[in-house]
Amino acid sequence: MVNFNPTNRFSKSYPPNSVHNYLAHPSGTGGVVQIALFNSHRFAFYFWNLWKKELLKDRSSFNIDLVTYDWHQDLVYPSDGGKEELKKLDLDNNFEVSFFSSYKLNTLNDSHIMSAVYLDIINDVWVLCRQGTFESDWEDEYLEDFKGKRHTIRKFKTEDALRQALFLSEIQNVFFDIDLDYFTLNNNIEPTEKFRYIKDSEINNLIAPENVLISWIFRRLSGITIALEPEFTGGISKSLKYLSLIEKNWFEKALGSYHVRWRHLKEAE
Repeated sequence: MVNFNPTNRFSKSYPPNSVHNYLAHPSGTGGVVQIALFNSHRFAFYFWNLWKKELLKDRSSFNIDLVTYDWHQDLVYPSDGGKEELKKLDLDNNFEVSFFSSYKLNTLNDSHIMSAVYLDIINDVWVLCRQGTFESDWEDEYLEDFKGKRHTIRKFKTEDALRQALFLSEIQNVFFDIDLDYFTLNNNIEPTEKFRYIKDSEINNLIAPENVLISWIFRRLSGITIALEPEFTGGISKSLKYLSLIEKNWFEKALGSYHVRWRHLKEAE
């Protein structure tokens, strides 16, 4: 039997090699928001659960939709056995959830979203992605969680399509998730094939705080998760390059530093 109790009150339960910061809320209206950075995308499950619990402390219910940018769809459903395991997971024990995220979720990093949906950590899902061969791959999907609540999973080929759909929604709270392999144009490539990437100028436009979609997300933000996923970006140096582009657009300092501040809020002062 694994003991999931901390060894002392100063122990951190974060998954391995995760970086975590508290920031002023990017809307500029007060409050704070948290951001987490990690290698393996499945670690997002831990942070989504942690932040959802914190946000629920002062209210009886709180729906948070997920907006995720990813080359892959990462929408593998939990099996029947996986559902039973999820229902047994003690979501109030951060060490247990950290262990589960690190060593029990699929190491292909494609089951964390639907697992979080099944436990109603996440409400509905909005995926901006490139993976999808057939038109049916882009159709809406639905998942009934362990309490019988129905969740909708929507997939989009373009930023414009995602923006139009979100602007018509009544969403109030969002987890914003970025897998850095979204900035690649090809993926799952043969050993002889080279990665191709979006132009830096296009990435800057996509993630700029003044981008109307990013501004919409920031006003509703409940947390940000960023996955490096170097295996799918062409290596760790490529992941760090695209992380650096995000940092330069959003922050005055690199993530992991003390007192990280939003660049656009500083400029507005």
